[in-house]
Amino acid sequence: MTESSRAESAAEGGRPLRRDAALNRERVLRAAREVFGERGLNVTLDDVARHAGVGVGTLYRRFPTKEALIRAVFEQDAEGRMESAERALTHPDPWQGLVDFLMEMSADLAENRGLHEAVMLGSHSSGPIETTRAGMLPFLEALVRRAQESGQLRPEVTASDIPVIQHMLSSAAQFTRGTRPEIWRRYIEVLLNGLRERPDNPPLTTPSLSNESVEQLMGLVRPEPGTD
Repeated sequence: MTESSRAESAAEGGRPLRRDAALNRERVLRAAREVFGERGLNVTLDDVARHAGVGVGTLYRRFPTKEALIRAVFEQDAEGRMESAERALTHPDPWQGLVDFLMEMSADLAENRGLHEAVMLGSHSSGPIETTRAGMLPFLEALVRRAQESGQLRPEVTASDIPVIQHMLSSAAQFTRGTRPEIWRRYIEVLLNGLRERPDNPPLTTPSLSNESVEQLMGLVRPEPGTD
């Protein structure tokens, strides 16, 4: 369980949740991740409760709104993405670290429709979600810079290219959903070949988007300091 999960699992008055209540909460989060992943964020809380095998009242006591449930699921998933980025930054081969991160993130977005909507389309945003999404930028910049300094990544590539590439790959997975959802793996191979620095690479003639443009396109609006 994440730190945020532990904090939210405290009952009113500061007492920890009873064991059965804590188990119900985790069951709901697991069910929500599965339902959101398969059907997207437009499902209802009733849908999640049925999938979790709990009463609607049990779900609403823990998560009174769908936004609260999405936020809890997203925060758990975001922790995993941060850990993935940290592993990539400590990989002894900067290029392989970047590749591993792209593969992990692309797999998550391709296989989880709800995550794709929350991360790439800005659906059901809130202050903490926006902060988490924006918090990935320093990791992307470090991964790109490290791979370029090793001479393995094209110098024209910028951190803002990464979300666009991931959007392309997850869109390919959604396009072939139910038929060839794994097709994104073919296209990431094509893209990686294009990203790698080689002596005979022709220069890229179209500039990358700015970080601000990518954030705007993703529906990411940075919260004002002190807001939640």
